[in-house]
Amino acid sequence: MAEAVTRTLFRLSLPLLLALLAFPSAVFAHRDDQYLQATLVAIEPSGVRLQINLTPGVAVAEQVLAQIDRDRDGAISENEAAAYAKSLKRDLTLRVDGRKLELKLTVSEFVPPAELRTGSGTIQMEFSAIFSPLGAGPHRLTLENRHLTTMSVYLINAAQPRFVTVQITRQKRNENQSAGEIEFTIHPFRPKIGISAGPT
Repeated sequence: MAEAVTRTLFRLSLPLLLALLAFPSAVFAHRDDQYLQATLVAIEPSGVRLQINLTPGVAVAEQVLAQIDRDRDGAISENEAAAYAKSLKRDLTLRVDGRKLELKLTVSEFVPPAELRTGSGTIQMEFSAIFSPLGAGPHRLTLENRHLTTMSVYLINAAQPRFVTVQITRQKRNENQSAGEIEFTIHPFRPKIGISAGPT
């Protein structure tokens, strides 16, 4: 079980690290008094995955922990983790072609409070949404994150598609990247056809 969780978290962390490196100015601008929320959007032919890393700076760590450790016992229980994930989900709005999608929590990992207080501890979450397979042609995904806006800075980036039928064509974001728009195209699946060498 622990090994499976580790593999899942590595799968989450590596793409997010690559996304962060794509925006070095935003990463270096992350100060001790900011809550960095970095989201990688993975678009698939019949669904979307939001991989989110949440890193509170030293000066805001206690404020973030107050939202999570509700009983103030210095530990994050399963119920508290689930409640915080639900709170984050309420603050996310995801739409594809104007249609709002229902998000489902698929992965969550909370580091100990002491690690969060250092300014380098990161909470990792993944939400997924399923939709009917999209038709061939252009489509548009929009994401808005309104979670703890007074202390937060944001990153939104599209992941490199795992499916050859999905192509990211354009990305747009607002000034603080709390909202973004990703334009993508679904290409018809074309199986490779073997070419006969003809009679020998």
